[in-house]
Amino acid sequence: MKKFPLLLLSAFLGLFLLNFPLHTIHAESTLTMGILTNDQPYSVQKNGKWQGFSVELAQKLATESNKKITFKTYSSTEKLSTALKSGNVDFILGDKANFSTAFKSTESFLYPKNVLFTRTDAKAKSLEKLAGKKVGLLQTGQQTALLKQLGLKPVSFATTAELMDALANKKISAAILNEDTYQAYLKEHPELIKPAADATSDQKAAVLHKISDPSILAQSLSLITYKQPKVQKLLTTSLTELQDSSQLTTLSQKYFGQDLTIK
Repeated sequence: MKKFPLLLLSAFLGLFLLNFPLHTIHAESTLTMGILTNDQPYSVQKNGKWQGFSVELAQKLATESNKKITFKTYSSTEKLSTALKSGNVDFILGDKANFSTAFKSTESFLYPKNVLFTRTDAKAKSLEKLAGKKVGLLQTGQQTALLKQLGLKPVSFATTAELMDALANKKISAAILNEDTYQAYLKEHPELIKPAADATSDQKAAVLHKISDPSILAQSLSLITYKQPKVQKLLTTSLTELQDSSQLTTLSQKYFGQDLTIK
């Protein structure tokens, strides 16, 4: 006679768990952060291990929240957004200006700088003259909303090399990169800063020209979730602890060479 109530209880619990949101169960034990592939200095794989600001931030969040945090990687911000909305990841680091109000975010805590630039031989060398024109960015870039706010037309590219080729072939009028990527590219191509004394006219024309100071194009990054209030609250609390203990400042200085936690 006692078996029937137990069977009934088991059946009830089974139905309850089947109808319980998977991401809610998931959030109780492990959180998954979506990151971008080859997105220095945020996330990059070296010797089989993921490194970068986003990766170490997740590790610190795991410590503060007493949760395990795993990663899933995506090749573009568009795919990252889709993964977040579908529940394949619990949170990402991003610019909330790129997302609808259905997505929720913590308070902004990182303000990376961007560089808007073109070639010396370009006709449009100011924001005013670039109005309505195509501007290239990387598929891993977070600048789509920023460019639209400036009245420009974003066009994405898989690699920096492809973006630069498009700029050279006049397929785009200008390009935008985060400051770290821009400086890293110039380090590899110093001829784009100052041509050699015997440079040809074409080589001189290829020298890059900054359109505006990176500080003008700074973004506001935060941790973004989709319909997960418990995760959102947990991330907010953990971030506050990291800010109060200056761990975010130290992390920023490690990967960006400066404190980008101050707007």
